[in-house]
Amino acid sequence: MESLVTFCTSIFSLLILAASVSLPKFIVPNHSDLVIKTHRTSGDWLSQADTLYLKGARERSEIVTEKLARADPMKFVVIRQCDKKRVFNLNERDKIYASSEIEDWSERLKKARPVSLTQTSGAEVMMTIDSVDTGERRQFEHYTARHVKVKIRTEPGPGASTPASVEERDGWYIDLPGFGCQERGLSGFGRLSASRGNRQDRWQIKWLGKAPRGYAIEETSVVTEAGNKTNSKVGLLEISEAPVNPSIFELPAGYRQALETGNGGADLTKPDTISNRTQYYWTRLTLWVRGLFR
Repeated sequence: MESLVTFCTSIFSLLILAASVSLPKFIVPNHSDLVIKTHRTSGDWLSQADTLYLKGARERSEIVTEKLARADPMKFVVIRQCDKKRVFNLNERDKIYASSEIEDWSERLKKARPVSLTQTSGAEVMMTIDSVDTGERRQFEHYTARHVKVKIRTEPGPGASTPASVEERDGWYIDLPGFGCQERGLSGFGRLSASRGNRQDRWQIKWLGKAPRGYAIEETSVVTEAGNKTNSKVGLLEISEAPVNPSIFELPAGYRQALETGNGGADLTKPDTISNRTQYYWTRLTLWVRGLFR
């Protein structure tokens, strides 16, 4: 979870640099009842089943990892209560949860100090994004899916930490207005910025086609980096508009709070006990002391 906080912070910094990208605004949606089940694979290390539940201002996402890189399956759940501006992350196997407030990134941007490309000290990286709507349409229940192809080319300049890569996505996407408690624009193409020491790469983003995607019903993608290709796929298992039980959008009884790791993070594999807290801070202290003598 701590790495997730770092990831989001880096994405935020990158999007400040990219003036052409609009940050999503917090909203309270009114979803029709919907269940979407998909299966996702990536290379030979990821295989997972994803289930999305929508009802009014509430959302529930379930991720079940299967036996590939892990020794045993794990099930993680994210519950978003947009009407209460609250999100719960659950580890169902160990009955551990973490809770936080849903942040409005557009409001955070207004309070942030804009950073120009000339203020960063790293090398330049050019990212070219071409998103094209083929015009083809398919019907899934009451939802019309668009066929969109996306190509993202990353070209680092001399001395950049970011590797060169090409990503190609080909999929069918549906619109879910307000999904994630956000009004989305062209965000979703943001990338994690790389840094070397105190030097952060300077990103330039060039937009060609700007066709929006949406929620992936079916999708294939190929990422080529350093001559290696990683193939990923999303396949639809089920889509239903049958009524959804509202109780699944509440925090279940009997769950223990996750160990807090600072900076708003939490370790969903450990409960917040005195023993776990002591061990965590002792490990942090040990690493800090070792760093002084390097």
